[in-house]
Amino acid sequence: MKRSNRLILLIGFFLAAVAFVAIVLLLGSEGGGGGGTQADATKSTYVVTTADVPLGTTLTADVVTTQDVKITEKPPGAYTLTSEVIGRTVTTQLTKGQIVDVKAFSTSTVNPDIARLLDPGRRAMSIQVDQVSGVGTLVKPGDRVDVVLGISGADKFPVVTTDPQTDQITVVPGLNATSIKAIIQNLEVVGTLLPPAPAQEGAQGGTQGGTGTAPTLNGQTQIVILSVSAQEAEVLRFAQIDGTITLILRSPEDKEAPNEETTGITLRRIVDGWAVIPPQIVETVLPKKP
Repeated sequence: MKRSNRLILLIGFFLAAVAFVAIVLLLGSEGGGGGGTQADATKSTYVVTTADVPLGTTLTADVVTTQDVKITEKPPGAYTLTSEVIGRTVTTQLTKGQIVDVKAFSTSTVNPDIARLLDPGRRAMSIQVDQVSGVGTLVKPGDRVDVVLGISGADKFPVVTTDPQTDQITVVPGLNATSIKAIIQNLEVVGTLLPPAPAQEGAQGGTQGGTGTAPTLNGQTQIVILSVSAQEAEVLRFAQIDGTITLILRSPEDKEAPNEETTGITLRRIVDGWAVIPPQIVETVLPKKP
């Protein structure tokens, strides 16, 4: 009986020891896991480029990657996931290994070193457009645009007749002298400038600024800076002085596209080519004066 009691006590001590060791191991494992989680929480990632990225490039998976960094060292505005930037078009030039942050897609400021964005032989020239002539002022650096010139007025293209008896020249009134032509195609936009947004006041202003990105029809103007040759600069300057300029936004895939042949448009061309019906002259018989 005594030997049985001893055996039972030994088994009890053994089981208690096993349980104690198991509890210690379990607590140690949980502590290690918690420590690992805490260590991971001190780290973050940011997106960097793996190659030089020219202005206007749409980012793809092969030109960006991520790097680990202490969360205290992560630059403000830096992106954490490559999925946040893939498919977006950069509005400035990036170099290999550069951190991709919000400034890579900003349209609110112009690169102060804009001359470095120009290819050899190109010049930077600015033109002013509004929401109608500038695609809603949504043009941004890296875009490609065409320039359409409009000239109108009898003083620009006067139609004249000469009296065969006196050789006197007379301007024929009432004829449409408007001429429209896409004069330069596929220019690169290297910068844009918008006026600062008006300050919002009160609760109503906070409601209007809820999205912060919705455009409004307020007649806003925009300065668009184009990369041009010397000849193109002359043509654009003439258009600025003696006509009106409209920008047409192109697809980003059109960088190497050839120029499209256009006819230009006058009243005669639009009547002959697009079947626009001109006004019909109606003769009326006036009563004779008594």
